[in-house]
Amino acid sequence: MKSLYTKRFWSNGRIRIYKGGAGEMTTPLVGTVTYELKPLQSYEEYWQTVQMHVQSAQRQNVRLLVFPEYQTAQLLALQPVMTHAEAVAYLDGFTEEYVTRFSQLAQENELTILGGTHIVKEGDGYVNKAYLFYPDGRVETQNKVHTTPEERKVWDLKPGEDFAVFDTEIGKVAILTCYDIEFPETARIVADMGAEIILCPSYTDAPAGFYRVRYCAQARAVENQLFVVMSGLVGSVPGVEQIDMAYSKGAVFAPCDYPFPPDGILSEGMLNASMVTTAPIDLVRLNENRTMGNVSPYFDRKPEVYAKQSKSLPL
Repeated sequence: MKSLYTKRFWSNGRIRIYKGGAGEMTTPLVGTVTYELKPLQSYEEYWQTVQMHVQSAQRQNVRLLVFPEYQTAQLLALQPVMTHAEAVAYLDGFTEEYVTRFSQLAQENELTILGGTHIVKEGDGYVNKAYLFYPDGRVETQNKVHTTPEERKVWDLKPGEDFAVFDTEIGKVAILTCYDIEFPETARIVADMGAEIILCPSYTDAPAGFYRVRYCAQARAVENQLFVVMSGLVGSVPGVEQIDMAYSKGAVFAPCDYPFPPDGILSEGMLNASMVTTAPIDLVRLNENRTMGNVSPYFDRKPEVYAKQSKSLPL
């Protein structure tokens, strides 16, 4: 059947062109992995589990798949007890293999993969770095900017210094890792840079941490009228000091307004269950929300008012 092309105008004057036609499935799916931490018998067992999630997503026609923060932390289960300083160096030793394997998975399965985050040496310290792998072999990265007190004091991780927006086949994405999503300024910055989808890989070890990230992710979707994809770790690895019990569930959020569900939840997994959760990322509907929604929080901002009473960056 012949394809149709429709111009859609954003309220700020930008134009995007979307392809669609009757009888065609044109809305791409995003997938979020809830990854289970558990004891490992071998290095290959780890990669078999990663591959299983990727292949599950590929069978469901997912176009972009999001793994959680500290995706490689489970590899600490293969070594005797280490200090935190030894642990970061140990994980960094897997960097080349991590990049090679995830890049191969993205190319072989023809989908874009956020391989969660991985601790890597950068300069004279270590950072918590997210890697975005493309099906054509390209790799983009984003360092976590807001490190938690534990990351600073115990792990001695260095913070990132800026944010980026990346083009993908399903839209423009930004990566705000876990704690980064708890700062409204971060999402506003990437929204102003053109982000339509925020990817939020996370690792939370208690219900309070999980709900902080989840509720902030939902707030960022409302405030900036965009999608947020949240992934997380679950389970535990007994005997490994650096790995706390993980608590999470994957979800995909949209603004709580027309034409999306009233609660803004496009899809969510089961609590503390290993799985891939999928949802449609429909930029045409996102445009309808921005142009025809009941409210327009992103466009109705009054930075000139905020600037009068705040020394921080006007939101």
